[in-house]
Amino acid sequence: MTRLTPINHPWIDSRNAPVYTMTFPPRTTDEDIEAFASARETWAKHAKYPVSWVVDLSGILEATAKQRRAFATHLERFEAHDIAWNRGSAIIVPNMFLRGIVTAIFWIKPPKFPNEFFANAERAKTWAAERVAAASASATP
Repeated sequence: MTRLTPINHPWIDSRNAPVYTMTFPPRTTDEDIEAFASARETWAKHAKYPVSWVVDLSGILEATAKQRRAFATHLERFEAHDIAWNRGSAIIVPNMFLRGIVTAIFWIKPPKFPNEFFANAERAKTWAAERVAAASASATP
């Protein structure tokens, strides 16, 4: 059995691993984005098992162009892990403003992992759990 690795960052809830929930704050600094990216990238060196993500953007009030670029750069560095292990990212974007932020990031760095947008957390969590469960079931001999 693979040991599930927690991610040491306040924005990431590892309690339901292998479904990890990222909840972004309303406002953040460039340094906060880099610390978040560093925590995920460090985690990825050890987490070699199927995962899914619930990405809760519902509280975001702003994201500068520099922050969107920094996140896209993080996705580039994280891409090998996503291709190998990400079974789906459920992205909570309850309005067009938030959808626009994700569209801008994905325009810079198109995702190479399954993803779907959701208006609320409940359906997003269900979808993410189903994605990782299906991956685990298909890997069982």
